[in-house]
Amino acid sequence: MTGEKAPWKVMDAWRLASILQKGEEGPLVIDSRSFVEYNTLHVLNSVNVCCSKLMKRRLQQDKVSINELIQPVSKLKIDVEGRQEVVVYDQSTRDASSLAVDSFVSILLGKLENYFHNVCLLTG
Repeated sequence: MTGEKAPWKVMDAWRLASILQKGEEGPLVIDSRSFVEYNTLHVLNSVNVCCSKLMKRRLQQDKVSINELIQPVSKLKIDVEGRQEVVVYDQSTRDASSLAVDSFVSILLGKLENYFHNVCLLTG
C-alpha cells in the first residue's frame, strides 16, 4: 500500500456496550485476537477470526473472502449486502492512528470496508 490511509472509524467500549444492551440485532463484532485470548474472555456473541501470519497473507493476496473468513465460525447470519455494522477489536489498540499499515487488524479493516458499509475499530 502506498500513501497514508485515512484514520479508521472508531467506537469506544461504552458505545458498544450500550448498543449490545439494547438487545436488538446489533453489529457483527469481530475479535481479531488469538484463539486462546478469545476463549479466555471475549465480547458476548463476538466472532473470533484467526490472526495468523498465513491468514494475513491470504487476506492480502485476496485468496480468502470475508464471507469465508467469518461465516464458518459465526452462528450469526451475515448480511450479504453489507448493510450490517461491523466492530473489530484486538488486544491493545487505544489509538486507531497508531495501527501499522501492514498489521493484521489494518488489513482486516481494509477488507471489511470493501464489503460492509460501516466498519469501526473498538478502542480503549
